[in-house]
Parts: sequence; C-alpha cells; structure tokens
Amino acid sequence: MLRKIFHIVFFVLLSCTGFAQAIFKGKVVNESTGEALAGASIYFNNTSYGTTTSQNGEFSIPFPSIPHPELIISSVGFDIISYRPAAGEDINRRYVFKLMAKQSLMQDIVVLPDATRRKYLKIFSDNFLGITQEGATSKLKNIDGIYFTKDPADRYAFKAYCDTPLVIVNKLLGYRVYFQLQEFYYNENTGATSFYGFTRYEEMGDKKRWVKHRRKAYYGSTMHFFRSLISHKLNENSFKVFFVRTDSIRKPDGQIQAMDMAIPTTDSALVRKDSSETEVKYIASWKIKLMVQYNKDPASKAYLRQNTLLNGSLPVGFRAYMIFKAGEDKLEIDSNGILVNPMSISFSGYWIYEKAANLLPYDYNPDAN
Repeated sequence: MLRKIFHIVFFVLLSCTGFAQAIFKGKVVNESTGEALAGASIYFNNTSYGTTTSQNGEFSIPFPSIPHPELIISSVGFDIISYRPAAGEDINRRYVFKLMAKQSLMQDIVVLPDATRRKYLKIFSDNFLGITQEGATSKLKNIDGIYFTKDPADRYAFKAYCDTPLVIVNKLLGYRVYFQLQEFYYNENTGATSFYGFTRYEEMGDKKRWVKHRRKAYYGSTMHFFRSLISHKLNENSFKVFFVRTDSIRKPDGQIQAMDMAIPTTDSALVRKDSSETEVKYIASWKIKLMVQYNKDPASKAYLRQNTLLNGSLPVGFRAYMIFKAGEDKLEIDSNGILVNPMSISFSGYWIYEKAANLLPYDYNPDAN
C-alpha cells in the first residue's frame, strides 16, 4: 500500500521487529510517463540508511534494526512517498513506486525585500536549528533555497519551504543531516513555531569521536523521556511527572487570581501497553496539562545561562510541559520510544529550545560505543 504522508521532524515510527538485516529492492518511475527516475533519494526516515536510484530507476537498501521503519522516496519536482511495510508483509518481492509531479507553489511565494528576507532567514534558522550549543555550532548549508509564503488566515504568520533537502552540518554531534522540509510555520505575534519533514543522517567520520556529546544531547531529551515512560523508569532516570490544574483563588483585596497546582502522578497512570495490536505499541493519555521535571542539569542549560536566556539562581534540572491539541486525547508510542502521532501535542517550557540540531537518529543507543 502506498500513501503520501507528511509528518513532523522530530518523531514518527510504528512498531515492528521482523525486518532486520533484510534487503528492500524496487524501482522508482514517473507516474505520468512510466519513465525511470534516476538519482531519486531512497532512505529510512531518521536513520543513516539511504541510497539513490540507478540510471534505470532501481535501488536496493537494507532494513535498519529499528521497529517498523518508514521508507521515504523523493525526487526534485515530485511529491514525496512514505511507505511502511505491514507486519508480516513479504518484502522479498520487487516494489515499484510511482511519483507524481509536484504542483507549483509559485503563485503563493512572497517576493521579499533583501532586509526582510534576511530577517525571515534569521527567524527560520533560530527556530529550526534551536537555541542550544548544538544549534549554534551547526551550519545550514543551502539556506538560500528556502522560500516563504504568507498565511492567508493570519497576517502575522508566514511559512517556509524548500524543494531540495536542507543540509545541516552538526559539528557538535558529528552528523551531516539531510532534512526534507515539508513546511515551517512561524507567528511573529505569538512566537509560535512548528515544522515537519523527513530526515536522513550521515556520520562525519569515526562515530567514537562524538560519543560524549551525543550522550549529553540524549539525557533529558524528549527521546530519553518517552523511552523512560514506556519502560516505567521515570524515577530511575531522574524524571518526575505532574498534572497541572489551574484553580481560581480570591485575594484579600477581593480580586480573583489564577493559580497553577502541580499534582504528582506516575508513569503507570500515564501509559499502558496496547494489547489490541499485533505490533508492540503504547498508549499515553492525560486530561490536563502535564509537567515533566528533570532533576539533573542537561548539557544545553549551561549554554542558555551563558547566553542570558536564563538568569538568576536556577534550581537543578528543568521543567517542560505537554498539552494535547484540540480534538486529540492520546499519544501512540512505539517500542523504541518514538511518537507515532507527534502532532497531537504541543510542547512548552525547556524543550522548546531544542530543535533540529538536537535530534538523534531513531536507532540511537546511549550505551553503545
């Protein structure tokens, strides 16, 4: 089954275990003409497994050792295809992927004065890479290929796109990251931002050089939290969770003031194993805002303090918050701690500083050398 899907950067996988070491083979063609597409990119999302098609459009690629990998097929000028083999599917057969020509967005592109474009590119870079040491030391190679459109529903908002993968040279973590941006959103009035796309990683030399920095990026991250949550090891890994309830109180002068109350909860109260699925999956849900407290200082906190974003006497660790978006009430998490439906929630607090430059591949293991 083929389907075209657009997901956020940071986080999409389902759960399956039967494809490790297998080889996936196929061909990519133009749907309209049937002609083979040479040089099309074939990779498993958020991994280092990738290749390109030959002159006759053919490819072969090994399956990564992660749950239910998501194969991405892309070529400049064509819509992207996302494909996940179902549990038990025979992957030894030869697949043919038919790419459709992409509809032009030229009529929506905003032609900006140079000064305004520089401003938008600075906003994009900060909010895409993140305000961390990893973000500050990363270089975005082909930023000139980004173009902008205005949001017709909000005069303060704009969106950004790029037809070719953005290349992030992450000097601190030792990755060259190819990010196929599907959309970036920013609201100049509220500061709200989001983006999503597909990602492929390449090692920048001997990965043993980067072990220390990658571990620092992992501990306290969203990946660390969700893996701790489904394994019921929040306390062991220095996380605490609280429901945040807002109550109204009357002050002595008669005025009504809103006050947040933090109510402790547990990983057992938040997540359960989904026994209805043939593939291992977990369901997390809560009714009100959830606060996550990490009781150790993450590596990026020192950078934020030095750059005056965090001032004064700060307690150890950090707090971050998650709330479900309208119409959503649960998170699906695969057996590797990756969110299946990350667009269901909004983050606030500390984790908003960590963006694309802080992400690690889905198969990252801090205990591996």
